[in-house]
Amino acid sequence: MTRKSAILAGAAVLALATVTACAGYGGPYRNYGPPPAGVVYVTAPPPPPRTVIIPPRPSAASVWISGYWNWAGADFVWVDGRWDHNPPRPGAQWMPDNWVKTGKGWYRHPGRWK
Repeated sequence: MTRKSAILAGAAVLALATVTACAGYGGPYRNYGPPPAGVVYVTAPPPPPRTVIIPPRPSAASVWISGYWNWAGADFVWVDGRWDHNPPRPGAQWMPDNWVKTGKGWYRHPGRWK
């Protein structure tokens, strides 16, 4: 690998990591429909998404599932992202987890395949 291609590959990974880290919060104006059954409301917003370096894609069919903050009953806990090697169908897109602000507080809208 030449120095130029190594720099370009590093820049691409960094750009993807930045976009992935930023895709984690839904505002009050995004329409996610009704909250899932058994939703837990939290009074404080989650911490900012972590910036991560995404490891190299293991195969052409692999899809990156971004990390997210989960509520563990007393505090937020970071769940690391991972490569999924078995998307449900070719071309499926992963819609990342989002924290949604409502009048009752914040709730986590789990990630899902689209």
